[in-house]
Amino acid sequence: MDEVILRSERLTKSFGKFIAIDNIDLKFKSGIITSIIGPNGAGKTTAINLLTGALHPDKGKVFFKDKDITSLTPDQSVKHGITRSFQIMNIFPMLTVLQNVELPLLSLLGKNLKWFYAVSRYRDVAEEAEKILRELSLWDKRNKVAGELSHGDQRALEMGMAIAPKPEMCFLDEPSSGTNPLERASILELIKRLAEEGSTTFVIIEHDMDVVFSLSDWTIVMNKGKVLAEGEPDEIRQNKEVVEIYLGEEV
Repeated sequence: MDEVILRSERLTKSFGKFIAIDNIDLKFKSGIITSIIGPNGAGKTTAINLLTGALHPDKGKVFFKDKDITSLTPDQSVKHGITRSFQIMNIFPMLTVLQNVELPLLSLLGKNLKWFYAVSRYRDVAEEAEKILRELSLWDKRNKVAGELSHGDQRALEMGMAIAPKPEMCFLDEPSSGTNPLERASILELIKRLAEEGSTTFVIIEHDMDVVFSLSDWTIVMNKGKVLAEGEPDEIRQNKEVVEIYLGEEV
């Protein structure tokens, strides 16, 4: 699939005198895994915050399937089919692993925490939660308090929460951070499979270049709030300006 599912026009965001995002146009194609890379302070996370409703731009527009979603809140974005994970862990540490995944599924039905005790009334929710946790190798830990999981398992759980609502588009902020090689491979394999099935379009912020170049179909490089370059992984590897500013000896 090649159609553009989400795009921005002249997106701009400042914090005081600091220009975090400087008049950028972004395009994300359906079914394509896109990575956003760049040095610290390049504006990567701010861009995702603007695209998912966590922040609103000073100027510019965001369009999802040609509908203006610039003013949507994060919960409204989820209902439109856009979810995300965070660089800083964002799970419910006092709830069980199973409840963490059930919560976003129940929220799509307009239900909240009190409905955990009646989740048996929603067999589709229970079955989908089980499917997700099995895919993430977390089913055996379903009754464990989420805050007691290893860092890698918490990362996997957070991703499970992001994909639970079956989003059309999912933004992942450093999904492999803090994971061991086995956990990382499991998460990357799940991302690849979901993308290949065409059910979810992924956009990933990642510092691990092995992950970026093995997973991405398209890479956007940001620097100082602007798009420095974009292209297929091989193009980015060979871009002298990108190598000089960011990649260096990692290539």
